Amino acid sequence: MALSNPEAYHRNYGFWNEPTQEGLSNKKVLIGGVGGDGFQLGVKLAMMGVERFGAADPEVFEIENSNRVFGATTANNGRYKAEVFKETIQAIRPNAKVDIYLDGVTEDNVEEMMHDADLSLDETELTYLNVGTMFAREARKREIPNLLVMNIGFASIATSFDPHSKYTFEKMMGIPKDMPLDEVADMSVDFSRVLPYVPNYADLSTLFAVQEGASLPSISPGVDIASALGSTEAFLHLTAGINKRARQPTWSPKFRYMDAYNGKSGTINFPRVSHYLGLAAMASRSQMGLNPRASYRQAERDARS
Repeated sequence: MALSNPEAYHRNYGFWNEPTQEGLSNKKVLIGGVGGDGFQLGVKLAMMGVERFGAADPEVFEIENSNRVFGATTANNGRYKAEVFKETIQAIRPNAKVDIYLDGVTEDNVEEMMHDADLSLDETELTYLNVGTMFAREARKREIPNLLVMNIGFASIATSFDPHSKYTFEKMMGIPKDMPLDEVADMSVDFSRVLPYVPNYADLSTLFAVQEGASLPSISPGVDIASALGSTEAFLHLTAGINKRARQPTWSPKFRYMDAYNGKSGTINFPRVSHYLGLAAMASRSQMGLNPRASYRQAERDARS
């Protein structure tokens, strides 16, 4: 299929060619969750040339989203995130096709939303393991990669699940094979399995707040790093059959990570070992007073009162 607006992409050709650009425009990316990383990442992919999206999110924008998502403007408070995402994409690429699902990812719609996708991007809430499991199982059934991207402080991590590999989302999360989704919903997240990178500059009190049930903290630089790292990994998936010389995406159990605060980046080969080592370093620095203090626990209490 010919590009709808070739002039929009000519700056891209300094780093890839026309067949690659045309290939991107023919791909569809399904994003489960467009309230943070998923929103920014999808916009980047549209800028790069992807013109077909699915976006599932049942939530509306609130003022607390404005610290990290440029779709969360004052005018958009109370509006569905998926609707704002669609408008933003089509404001950049008027010919883009964006299917939205305002019920989020559900057992009733997951098959429909993923049937023609080339890549699934899981940005669902970690606290809802049943949703992530449902999303991952459908991607495996459709034989498409499932990309997981997460911001952590001024950093981000990314990994993908190969639909043909025995290392699945469930295996990473410690979910028994074929466990019914209603039982998965009762499980709690083991962060040692999904957070292989722990920033050594974080405050120990923030970790305590999260363990007590606070939402995962998130800041704008981390979301931007997540969108950059995630859109790069997505690009590698979407162009894998076109550019034979490109490097491979990062497949689980390995993770890619980038941290703009301390300049660290690389590949994590042993995620759980890395988690505990990072946690120990962060705790030691916090107890010695070397890390900036945070006020997250009190902020969460104030928000709930």
